[in-house]
Amino acid sequence: MKRVLVCLLFLAVASLAVRSGQAAMIADSQADFSGVQGQDDWFYGLFNQGSDNTNAYSVGEFEEFDVFDGTSWTASDSLVGADNNDFLALNSAGGHPTGLGPPSQDSLIWAVRRYVSPVDESIAVSFDLRKINVFNNRGGGITGRIFVDGVEVYSQFIDNFDGVGEQSTIIVNASVGTIIDFAIDPTGTTPQAGTDGIFSARADGSHFSAVISTAVIPEPSSFALLAIGGLALLAYGRQHKRRGRDTPAGA
Repeated sequence: MKRVLVCLLFLAVASLAVRSGQAAMIADSQADFSGVQGQDDWFYGLFNQGSDNTNAYSVGEFEEFDVFDGTSWTASDSLVGADNNDFLALNSAGGHPTGLGPPSQDSLIWAVRRYVSPVDESIAVSFDLRKINVFNNRGGGITGRIFVDGVEVYSQFIDNFDGVGEQSTIIVNASVGTIIDFAIDPTGTTPQAGTDGIFSARADGSHFSAVISTAVIPEPSSFALLAIGGLALLAYGRQHKRRGRDTPAGA
């Protein structure tokens, strides 16, 4: 009996393991990076929040960058103004927003990487968010954000000197055309000694990449098999233990 129960548990675990191995990568922001807007379903742009942080983000606020220099997407002066064009950029690994402060920045402008889903299924979005420029104390840190069809599903402040950051995965129930935006917001924290201010962007170079795969969610039958096997094994153990107690000494 015990062998049967152990076999059931083994089959359930093996079933889950097989399914977990069926995930397929759909997109990689670094490997897919290019100088063509829309290639491999990726777009590169910005969100101009203006002179304060009260303007909320929406899908329609996204503006595509209009300059590619061979390694990075940037904006022309006509798009964001010459005063805000010293740092703003997106490259294969991440990007740099612009903010308020020296030398003459006057607008909070996020760097935004957009992915448009080509599939109609649950997808796993694994991301890596951290600061790159950690040796310059002029920045106040950044806030990384992820939006799905304009709804914010992730937000995390990354300290100016945090080169480790956060690596995690979120599940998105995607349809063909679902828009996933990865934004680097210059909003930091209370100015530290030597920083330009909470919205400074002079040292806000950041890594923000993503790998998108099919999300493997084990079928209910696998969970049921695992649960039944576990409960049965537990009951068997208790019954066996009880029999041991009821057996007379020396019998």
